[in-house]
Formats: sequence, C-alpha cells, structure tokens
Amino acid sequence: MASNQVAIRRKPPVDCSYSAMGWPNKISDLYRYLIMILVLNVPPIYLIFLLNMRHVNFTPVTWFYFSCVVLGYYILPLLIVASLLLLIFFPFKKLLFIPLGAVITIFVHYLLIDHFVYNIAKIHIDLFWLEWILYDFKAFGLQVSTIRNIIMALFGIIGAEVGIFVIAWRIKKPRFLVATFWLLTILTFGVSQVIHVFAYERNVNQITSLTPHLPLYIPIISHRDAVKYGKLFPISESESVSIAKESQSLLNYPLSEMKYSPSSNRKLPNIVIIFLESWRFDMMNENVTPNIFSLSQKSSVFLNHFSSGNSTVAGIFGLFYSLHPTYWTAVKANSDFIYNPVFIDALKDNKYIFGIYAKSQFKRHKIKDTIFRGIEIHESFAGKNSVEQDKDMTEQLLSFIRKQHCSRNPYMAFAFYKSNHFPYRYPKEDSIFLPAEDINIMFAKDNTDPVYYRNDYMNSTHYVDRLIGEIIKQIDSLGDMANTVIIITTDHSDELNDNRANYWGHGGNFTKYQTMVPLVLYIPDREPQQIEYRTSHIDVVPTLLQEIFGCTNDIGDYSNGRNLFEKQTELRPFVIGNYVNHAFIIDDNVYEIYPFYTKKYKLEDINLKASRPPPDILKIVMEEINRFYKDNDTNKRNESGVFLKANRESLYDVTR
Repeated sequence: MASNQVAIRRKPPVDCSYSAMGWPNKISDLYRYLIMILVLNVPPIYLIFLLNMRHVNFTPVTWFYFSCVVLGYYILPLLIVASLLLLIFFPFKKLLFIPLGAVITIFVHYLLIDHFVYNIAKIHIDLFWLEWILYDFKAFGLQVSTIRNIIMALFGIIGAEVGIFVIAWRIKKPRFLVATFWLLTILTFGVSQVIHVFAYERNVNQITSLTPHLPLYIPIISHRDAVKYGKLFPISESESVSIAKESQSLLNYPLSEMKYSPSSNRKLPNIVIIFLESWRFDMMNENVTPNIFSLSQKSSVFLNHFSSGNSTVAGIFGLFYSLHPTYWTAVKANSDFIYNPVFIDALKDNKYIFGIYAKSQFKRHKIKDTIFRGIEIHESFAGKNSVEQDKDMTEQLLSFIRKQHCSRNPYMAFAFYKSNHFPYRYPKEDSIFLPAEDINIMFAKDNTDPVYYRNDYMNSTHYVDRLIGEIIKQIDSLGDMANTVIIITTDHSDELNDNRANYWGHGGNFTKYQTMVPLVLYIPDREPQQIEYRTSHIDVVPTLLQEIFGCTNDIGDYSNGRNLFEKQTELRPFVIGNYVNHAFIIDDNVYEIYPFYTKKYKLEDINLKASRPPPDILKIVMEEINRFYKDNDTNKRNESGVFLKANRESLYDVTR
C-alpha cells in the first residue's frame, strides 16, 4: 500500500498547457511549435538556394552575405506570414496547420522548380511564365513526363513537411526560441542589405554577382552614407576584381569575337548622341522642336520607335548595350568581365575622343561602371536650376566640339538634357504655349485636364530644342555636317493623363505614352526618309556598327536588336524595363510583369484588357532574354537561333 502511494507521488505532473487531444492551449506554446517548424525548414531552403550558386566562387564574406540573405530576406517573410496565420487561426488552432503547411510547401516547391528553370533558361519563375505553362505547357516545350516529375516533387515536399511538422512537435523547444529567431532573421536582413549597399557602392563583385542567381531578390542599392562609410567594408575593389577573375562569369557577351571590315578610303565620322529627358513621341514637330524638326528633314525619322524602358537607366542601357533591360542586373553583376559594351569598345579601338555630359547620377546608377568605364563624365554645370545647368552644359559641349574639330581623331559626344523633366523648367522667352501654370500634380484626378501640364511640358521641350539648335548650328558652321552622325532621342516618354487614368510622368506603366519616343538619325549622304515599322533603342547600336564600322558579326552575337534600316514586317515582341520590373509588348498588348502578378492592358489604353499572347512569340521572347547567359552552350544557342528564324518566317505578316 505504501509503495503504491509512493509510485503515485512520483508520477510526472500533467502539463496543463495542452489539451487532452495534445493541442497547446497557450498561444506561447503553439507559437514555439510554429517557430520550430520554420527552423527545421531553414536547411532544405538553404540547400535549394545553394544549388543556384554552383558557379559562384565563395569567400568567407560571400558565405556570410549569402547566409544572411537566405535567413533574412527569404525566411523573415515566412516568419511574418506564419505569425499572421497564428493570430487569425488561433481560435481554430486545429485548422492552423493546413494553411501554414500549404504556404511552406508552396514556397519550397516554388524554389525547387525555379532552380531547375533557372538552371536551363536563366530566368526566374514569375506569375506570367507560370500562367503560360499552366495554360499550354506543350507550347512551352514541357513533356508530360516533366509535369509528372513536378507533381512528384510536390508530393515529396508534402511528405517531407509532414515529417518536419511531426519532428517539430516532438522536439524540445527552448524557452527563448521565438525571440531568438525573430531577432536573428531581422538582424540578418539588415546586415545583408547594409553589406549590399556598401558592396554596390564599391563595386565588390563577389557580393553583387549573387543577385541574378536569387529569385524575387531586389536588394537595397544605395544610401546617403554608403560613400561615407564604404571604406569600412572589409573587401576592397581591387581584391574583388582579382577574386572575380578566378570565377566564372554569368554572361557570355558577346557570343563571339567582334569582327570589322571598315572601308579603307572613308574617314570615320564623329558621333553626337543627344537625349532630351522624357521626350514624347508626339512632341517632335515644327512647333515644339523647330530645330530638331529642321534636322529631321535631312534625316531618317522613326515614327513607331520604342525606348527600351520607361525609366532612365533602362532606356540608356538598352540603347548603348543593345540588350533587353532584363539583362541589366546581370551586366552590373558581371561588369568586371564585360568592362564596356561592344559599341564603346569599337569607339575606343578606333581612337575616338569622348565628351560625355550628363547630370543624371550615372555613378550611383552604375551607368558609369558598366557603360562609360574609364571615360570621364562631365556632370558639374554652373547654375542653380536645370535651365541654367542645361545652358552651361551646352556651352561645355560646344567648346568640346570646337576643340575636336582641329583634332585628327573622331569624337563621340553625348549630352543629356534635364529641363523637360518634371517639374518642367524654361526661361520666360520660351513661354509660347499658353495657358501654362505651375499646378500641384498631387491633386490631379482621372478627369484632370492636362492642358496646363502639357503646355508647361511643351515650353520646356521648346527651350531644350533651342539649345540643341545651337549644337547643330555649331557643327554646321565648322563644316562637319558631312562627317558627323547625329542621333537625337530620349530615355523614355512622359504621360500626361492620356488615358484619363491619372497617370503622369513615367515609370507608372508601359503604354505607348511612357515608352514610345522620337528617334531622329542623321547619317551624312543617306537619303531622308520616314520609317513606320516598329523599331527600338536596342536597334541603334547594330545599325551604327554595321553602317559605320563595317561589323561583320551576326547581330545576334552581341544584340537583341536589328538594323534600323532593314524593314520588318513580322510581329515583333519588345521587352521594356523599369527600375524594378519589366513588360512584354506584343502587337497592341502589354504584359507588365510582377513576381506574383501580371498586369495586362492595351498599348493604346491602360483601361482595356490585353488578349492572350501567341505561344510562338513567347518562345521568341524566352530565347532572347536568356541568349547571353553562359550556361547556354553553343549547341543550344544554335538550336535556338534556328528555331527563332523558323518561327519568324512562319508568323503572319503585320506591317508596322
């Protein structure tokens, strides 16, 4: 009897925090269980990300940064979602693990499938491509066996997650698990972004080169203290370059060595490229831009021309690199291998003198390090506003042109005017379009009449045209028009509530009001003409390399573009970029791509829904946006080229 009583006394106490069914009654116990599930998911997620890094030459700093990104950038959002689910479902805690398990399973499955897609096509899966695959996976090139493997992988992940849930239930959970995990994920997120800001500022390739390998990754790239504290970063730029040279570049650009067969009896011309910031396609006429219009009467004018972006960086990158803006991140990450675009290389090889004039933060945007590396950029102009600074920039450019006139070497001049960027600025003598008032655009609505803004914009454009007229007159007075190529265009257009949808400026959508721009190309001895078929900024460099330098390479070796003067009649897709996303323009349809959403609308009217894109055209788009990635071996590229040509020949003709 006594022994029985002793036995009863030694029985462990009942844990009152759990119900008879084994479910935690306290939210703290349930939360620790939830956190433990996420902790156990970290290793497989980390391993999947590591599979994308097989060409990365890891150093201790790279390992640390990569680990912080995985834990802070990708696990932290899972932690936030899981915490929200706990708050929502705690009254129904037995149902909590269904949505939680679904979220984690879908996330891990996405990462795994994205790895295989990225390994083959060098693109990360977003909703646009996922929708296409689900709609017509055969057109995408997937076999039934591939779909079967994807489904099997899903069931495998479900089984693994069930095991993780069971282990997490049984394993002992430390008391401070929740606080520790929250602190660790927040801290690693902050550390990873600070590292990237400093690395981006100092061109530390071993850090920045990881970005293209990571899906849905948009790191912070700049901060006002990056320059001030950048020297505290433990890796110097020179060390980064030496490390980068030992690793493998992500890009293969150009695909083959550039070859030229220039005319022996012709002097290479000067090249003058002028950008009017935010220049609309309907603002090149004798009223708004009389000087440019006068030059256009002697030039090739492209009436259906598109920029490569609705932002400055995408527009400039597309013109000088002749690549789709989707390559921009990879080019920045691999700038040590590329150095400069083939166009700039051709100019340097032919001993061109450079005069680059632009106050557009080219260094911060990495335009200097990727397009004008080793070239001085003049960005200091006298004046307290854009009107005065544009005037001084013109004077500096005119001085450069006069100085080079007596030089035996040709020159390339680039000028980027800013006065017709919002808020539009101009002297009083250019107030020729009225009424024009300084109105606060913050109070604009869908039905706001854009007449005031439009006139304000036209006045500022008229002022910039007046400055450009001085450049044209200077070249003409020196007798250099017969030996100077002049290109006048812009980085993007500017919308003025054209669709009555309250869109103003640029960067808001990819309708023609933000992407369609003027292009005036003056080439001596070429008959003036107006070209109506569609063209793009990415066509400018191939045209110059063929027409001026006698490039004998196939354009596909170094560009996504075409020669501007080769008439195109087939349906041609365009890839247009932004700072954070991109869009495909196919015929009169726009497909604006976000990671978890695709916005579809008409090129003419954002209020109208786009139709479904043709699968054959999407195959062409996919080939073009992954052509220059290094994992695509020669045979695959050749097959893609044959496929691309065959598809173009089979498409119905659409006169542009």
